[in-house]
Amino acid sequence: MHRRSGSRRLIAPFAVLFVAFGVLPGCSTALEALMPTPALFTETGVDPMAHIPEDERWVPRRVYYATTRERTSTRRDIAYGNQQGDHLSMGVALIGFGPEGMSWADLRAATVSPELDGRPPLTINGVFEAGRFPIDSTAQEAAEPNRAAWVLGSIDTAVANARDPDILVYVHGAKVDFYNACAFAAQLDHFMGRDLTSIAFSWPTRQSILSYALGNDVGRAYEAAPALATLLEALAADTSARRIHVLCWSAGGRVTSRALALLRERHGDLDHGALQEKLRLGAVYFAAADVPADQFLDDLPAIHDLAREVVVTQSDNDGALASAERFMGGEPRIGLLHAATVAQEHREWLLDLERFHVINVSRGSGERGFDITGHRYWFKHPWASSDVVLAIRTDLGPDQRGLVGVPPEGEPEREPIVWAIPADYPDRLRALGDLRGQAALREWTPDGDGGLKP
Repeated sequence: MHRRSGSRRLIAPFAVLFVAFGVLPGCSTALEALMPTPALFTETGVDPMAHIPEDERWVPRRVYYATTRERTSTRRDIAYGNQQGDHLSMGVALIGFGPEGMSWADLRAATVSPELDGRPPLTINGVFEAGRFPIDSTAQEAAEPNRAAWVLGSIDTAVANARDPDILVYVHGAKVDFYNACAFAAQLDHFMGRDLTSIAFSWPTRQSILSYALGNDVGRAYEAAPALATLLEALAADTSARRIHVLCWSAGGRVTSRALALLRERHGDLDHGALQEKLRLGAVYFAAADVPADQFLDDLPAIHDLAREVVVTQSDNDGALASAERFMGGEPRIGLLHAATVAQEHREWLLDLERFHVINVSRGSGERGFDITGHRYWFKHPWASSDVVLAIRTDLGPDQRGLVGVPPEGEPEREPIVWAIPADYPDRLRALGDLRGQAALREWTPDGDGGLKP
């Protein structure tokens, strides 16, 4: 119980800091609405907010951020623009849910509702920059008192006071701004039950598809990778997080793939067990990732060494990735199904990667009666988003999360790499819900005790 009350004690001083230094009432881009409710909740009746104690039922949500964007304003009016900085700035953003005055009861009703209309908008209500360090810093240098020591200490306090002692780092795609990164980190955190500590990693992509298509922002993605690698190192070294998860979308996959390859190089003398003990990377989830297959295959052994689980989602109808491939050239993108033709050349060693899973969201569309398509399906489609939540909030493998394996052709006895979302997925989620008294979902129930991860 002391952990739950501790999080409320943290809110009051942060609220003062927001008023003093970081009021940011609006953004130049359209507001994000709360994502559709994952089927995990609509199909099981589990309410991700029911277990939150009354003294924590505060509609806004605090998320941390780390950004290589250059600050565009004074200390009294903090904002981050599109210029590429030479520092990684870290701080706290306060994200509002719904219109001013939205009640906890109304937010809770929207959170469990399957309705798509009238979803509450998300806003940035305050930003407080708490530290910064040069991009080429080591994790030890980043944690020096005159750099990011205070914010890393704050993150560690948040972890210690959280119901789930894990950290989630969200890495956005191209053509979005600082607001978008923070808003997405907040709503992912919200559907994780507001139980863990979330961080938005914002790299300086511009709000123009031409900046990405012409390659300028691709370069920026790779240039941000060392900062992400150092952030992950610092989080492992200076917080008590049980695990540190990374969820990346689209071009954020390029940042993440390169960052993890660099991180592995920095610890080249360690095996998987030692890397897990030192860096504690949990699920690394590549959602609809715009990463060329050849680059990803080069980086994958390093990522696999680091992580508890590596997940890649693919669709056969992702127009954004198809356009990127067509106009920008290069290898097939790992978020498109035909990337499998490239992977086939590396079939034998891929089959030996026991913690690597590909989720083909289009497979079985005939039996389901619909395909899972588009570039935003991983959070827009309630079936796809359910696996995101389960992969991060539980220790369940893909078979235990309700997915079905696709045996390797000609070798049915081998463990599958490719997984699909079956037509009876809602039934499988409900069966998972029936286990909540002893396993995966008990923390989300009003009478639950204990954590998701014993």
